Amino acid sequence: MQTLKRIFNPNALRQWIVVFLAGLVVLTTTACGTAQAALPTGNSSGSTNNPATASNEGMYPHKDTDMDTSGADAKADRMIRQAEQRIQENIDKPIPQRYGDAAQDVGQSAKEAVKNIGKSTQRAADNAAENARGAVNGAANTVDRLAPNQPKS
Repeated sequence: MQTLKRIFNPNALRQWIVVFLAGLVVLTTTACGTAQAALPTGNSSGSTNNPATASNEGMYPHKDTDMDTSGADAKADRMIRQAEQRIQENIDKPIPQRYGDAAQDVGQSAKEAVKNIGKSTQRAADNAAENARGAVNGAANTVDRLAPNQPKS
């Protein structure tokens, strides 16, 4: 008896009826809507440029293929021309002139690196000498503390 009550529950039956009716509405609106008007009308090229048929495009009247790309095309052409000009200018220069600036920059960087290495080496030597003096003084102070009655030599 409980099983029959669960099967014929009014709430569950109502939910099944709502789902069925919603599916029926979706099916009829899809099948009988304006989507059939969006089919090609026998134009062999597949494109519809006629304004009379463009208004019957169905659910999505906007076409992505109708974008104006002339600005982007002009910019791309300009960038290609500028790149070709730069390449041509570099080809016309002699090789030492092409790479002269880079060679000078590398030479300058090497000179600065040598100066920095020299300064770093001097600084490291000074620090080592100072640490050695501090170690000697620390050792002497430690000896004095451990043996206060010993004569100093």
